[in-house]
Amino acid sequence: MEDQKSFSYSFNQKNNMLVVSLTGEITSHVLPSLEACRQELQGKHEVSRVVLYFQDVESISMDAIPLIAQIQREIRSKPADLRLCLKENLREKLVRMGVVRGLEVADDLKTALLSF
Repeated sequence: MEDQKSFSYSFNQKNNMLVVSLTGEITSHVLPSLEACRQELQGKHEVSRVVLYFQDVESISMDAIPLIAQIQREIRSKPADLRLCLKENLREKLVRMGVVRGLEVADDLKTALLSF
């Protein structure tokens, strides 16, 4: 348990742009925290551009995938433009699984922000 990275999230908003930073391992143990992030995100009605920045996330457990997909659907329905910053191995896996859209994925935060 000690070598498991703890999970956290934070919001950074400027005008109508929001960056949601996710750090640590996304496992079944952190689903309540991920759900809290989703609910907090739902309350942000004034945003039209959202970046999900998987900052230090190396892996996402299979039981967290539906929640990640739901978060994306809710962002798009605001309506808001969405970008995801994922590490390359995770990006390839999630695009192949159909969890994320390849056109919404950026290599880094700067690229994601400039893509709007």
